[in-house]
Amino acid sequence: MTARLLDGRTLADSYKARIAERVAAVKARGGNVRLDAVLVGSSDNGARVYATNQGRTCAAVGIDYKLHELDDGNEPAGYDEIAGRVLLLNTRENVTAVMLHMPLPAGVDAYSIQSLIAPQKDVEGVNPANIGNIVYGRSSLAPCTALAVIKMLESTGVPLRGKRALVIGASDVVGKPIAVLLMRTDASVTTVNKWTDPATVAALARESDVVVVAAGVPGLLKATMVRAGSIVVDVGVNRVTGSDGKTHTVGDADFEPVRVALGPGGWISPVPGGVGPMTVSMLLLNVVQAAERAVGIA
Repeated sequence: MTARLLDGRTLADSYKARIAERVAAVKARGGNVRLDAVLVGSSDNGARVYATNQGRTCAAVGIDYKLHELDDGNEPAGYDEIAGRVLLLNTRENVTAVMLHMPLPAGVDAYSIQSLIAPQKDVEGVNPANIGNIVYGRSSLAPCTALAVIKMLESTGVPLRGKRALVIGASDVVGKPIAVLLMRTDASVTTVNKWTDPATVAALARESDVVVVAAGVPGLLKATMVRAGSIVVDVGVNRVTGSDGKTHTVGDADFEPVRVALGPGGWISPVPGGVGPMTVSMLLLNVVQAAERAVGIA
């Protein structure tokens, strides 16, 4: 018997159905539900594909989507143009949500641009004001991946209060926000990073009720590092070449052995099909929440 799957696709679809209802309610009040995304001309085709797919996903739940492509045909826009567009979107009443596609051109500080996004429209939770609100436990728009992890954990029905939770990985955009949101559930949270002794990481993981692995290292979490009945949420997205010579997407957990080790009382999220789809739904959730606040629903 193996651990149960935390099926991110199915859970994400259930959220989308509810989001569509909330979008309709905002529009019935005469409000706008619109996401404006800024994409700076770049050779990163992945960002462009993501932006296109994002537009389709928004349309599926009734959210208006406008992509602002900043590129003069010769070279990507610089700081002033990007900052100017963000500040302009902040002032437009018909724009309820603003986000910035990554990466930005070399030499443009992403943090500086993200800091300009109005907190009430910051649906990725990247403005320092929103990050601060998360730390202080105030109502805020949380980073989408971190929020996805929490919602997936909640879907298991296992109370997190008092549980021992380990976050492997301490990046500013993923690991740290996850740790803070876990603290807000009253879990006892430990974080480790690339400088932590591997033996210490393994020992902490074996003692934990919840392990969130977000280090970007394929196969980092081994079966010997988990105990039966615990929950593993895998945030890693890694492209590796398999024995068949083909490229595959895998997580940070050694999936099948870890799933067996967790046993029938445990849970594990797959990669792909776990945190990824839920992250997209959490972006949509943040968009509709921003729109609800704008019309006084929430």
